[in-house]
Amino acid sequence: MDLFLSTRCPQCGADISFEEESTVVYCNYCGSALHITGRSGVLRTYVAPRKDVQRMKKAIRDGMKQANAKAAVVNEKKLFFAPYWRIKGMVFRWIFGSNVQGETIKDLKTKHLDHTFPAYDGINLGLRSLGIRPGALKLLFFDRSEMTKMGSIIKVVRTFKEAVKHGESMTGVGLDETGIQVHLGRTRLIGERYSIIYFPFWMIKLSIGKESRVLILDAVANRVTRILTQEQWEEMVVKATKQPARVSFSKVSFISFKCPNCGWELPLNRFDIIHVCSTCQRAWMERGGDFKPVPFEAAAPPKGLNQDVVYLPFWVFQAEISSNGQTLKTAADLYRFSLMFPTRPINSTDRRAIRFYVPAAAIRNISAANKLATRVTQNQPAFSRMPREELLDCKFMGVFLPPKAASSMADILLCSITPRNNRNRQDFVKQADLSISKMHLLWWPFYEQRLFIRDALCGCGIQKGAMSVNVWK
Repeated sequence: MDLFLSTRCPQCGADISFEEESTVVYCNYCGSALHITGRSGVLRTYVAPRKDVQRMKKAIRDGMKQANAKAAVVNEKKLFFAPYWRIKGMVFRWIFGSNVQGETIKDLKTKHLDHTFPAYDGINLGLRSLGIRPGALKLLFFDRSEMTKMGSIIKVVRTFKEAVKHGESMTGVGLDETGIQVHLGRTRLIGERYSIIYFPFWMIKLSIGKESRVLILDAVANRVTRILTQEQWEEMVVKATKQPARVSFSKVSFISFKCPNCGWELPLNRFDIIHVCSTCQRAWMERGGDFKPVPFEAAAPPKGLNQDVVYLPFWVFQAEISSNGQTLKTAADLYRFSLMFPTRPINSTDRRAIRFYVPAAAIRNISAANKLATRVTQNQPAFSRMPREELLDCKFMGVFLPPKAASSMADILLCSITPRNNRNRQDFVKQADLSISKMHLLWWPFYEQRLFIRDALCGCGIQKGAMSVNVWK
């Protein structure tokens, strides 16, 4: 689910809203293009309460019915914000084994993980998860002064390590294998992001004769989540004052979206994490509140290709794979391991170091992204570098996948190229240790072929519908 964030333009003060994954925002009022900084830590946001008096009154009446009270007096009403961890990422699970019929199984299961759970501890507000609602809500960047004007803020007690452990426990949910004897299983959470969402609740204290009841209301849906006695509420208040956890929260700010080298405005592609200046052909990535240069190269398409070409980005890195006293170092080693070219004689290009190729474009179908990465990596293609003076004519697809997420894909790619019916290769992977080096960005030429876009150098393809954006418009 994609959240919508809201803030004020630092140039003119107007309200601007944008998708959670946006790196660049545009103000329709003053025309400013700004790049968001501060995503390296844990981002904090909050949900504003909905002011719906009628629904709140109905919720109170429903609470009275649940408490078996025909009449009650509202003595006190307070708003408070409770923190929830949010974990978002892509889950890959490779399974090698056999089914009940004795058939060999090699299966990749994938899913998008988007999960929330309480960051407070020891208290029960009746809402263990925010569910899918954040996808329909507008979030505001954390602002203590604004939030304390409305109510109080419960401390974050569950640590970042606890959030990571909780996220790992959720990776297998929905990806269980039934009736399969697993020989090799590998599960990875890739590109994970952790954030805190402060969600609003009402505390409404009722007098029912000589007794008191406390209603906890979801301040967005305006519905009762718990009914407590006065003693239970006081106990919850004490538990909510626990020592807060030390979490490295990020500080969000904005920088001007212009090329640091030539001063021209950069292309306004709001989800890209790397921006190529169309004037001086330099690539930039925000790190620590400033744009830093990113080395890159583009592969030249084959001569005689008479079709329009678009360049998809790949993160490319060298890899050495060691296990049980054996080491795979060269392309020839990888060919032998994957059994892709089992009888082909070794040539000069096969002595190059192993390179893994991970597509960095925005691809909505993560299985298709892995398949493309596997096919290009298996081919270990050789290519000529595009001369710098010709880069002006290239149509570059945006970079969506961060380099850290790409390097995390190495283990999944190794499983992808492991033969289905070879137990020796699978045993090798069980104990494999991957050493990654020399990562860089490479734009790779693709051309359109009916429903596919196809790699112009080794023929690997991906359906156009698997891409998150139309690369040919």
